[in-house]
Amino acid sequence: MNHPKSKLGLKPTFCKILVFAIASLLLAVPAHASNEAGPYFTLTGSIDTFEDTTLTNVDPSISVTDTKIGQETGLGFNHSIGYQFKNSFSTELEFSYKGGQFDSNSDLDGDMTTKSFLVNGMYSFNIREFYTPYVGYGIGFAFHEATIKNKGDDGNTTLAYQLKVGVDMEFSRKLSLLLGYRYFTTNNPDFNGYFTAESSSHGIEAGVKFHFLN
Repeated sequence: MNHPKSKLGLKPTFCKILVFAIASLLLAVPAHASNEAGPYFTLTGSIDTFEDTTLTNVDPSISVTDTKIGQETGLGFNHSIGYQFKNSFSTELEFSYKGGQFDSNSDLDGDMTTKSFLVNGMYSFNIREFYTPYVGYGIGFAFHEATIKNKGDDGNTTLAYQLKVGVDMEFSRKLSLLLGYRYFTTNNPDFNGYFTAESSSHGIEAGVKFHFLN
């Protein structure tokens, strides 16, 4: 089964987009932050770095001299459908994808990807005229898939958790620019026949938020 893999060649383009988003945040003069209630949709891209993974229950047929391996930085995406309340709280259902190849210095040749569905609770600090800081926590499920060269694929579903912080800048009543950070972690996925791994990452994201208002 083929999956999209992180490619370092794509990073400069994404970084330019991220720099443009940050510049827009600093230079644009948006409308004042709105506290109108209503549904919204978000779409963000992310640069994800993964914490080192310690492998346990390693199958003897997989030859590894060091059970602590790394994953290369990868590109991901996240999108959600949510509802904002007038009391600064909002809730959303989010789907995300992230993944990266195993570090070239490790004994494993392959990659690990994660698709997740989470329910997030968000709180916005409406203390500024031109931007709104926010913080959120999410919990849900993640489907992990590991692909090992000459071995094939294997997957596992686990509980997933995340912490999000960032800034929401409104350009109009219906359009915002998002810039944020998220820490994502899950229970250890067990790839039957391969190994049990750890899974956690840090992501920097930028994207847009559409408000469905009359």
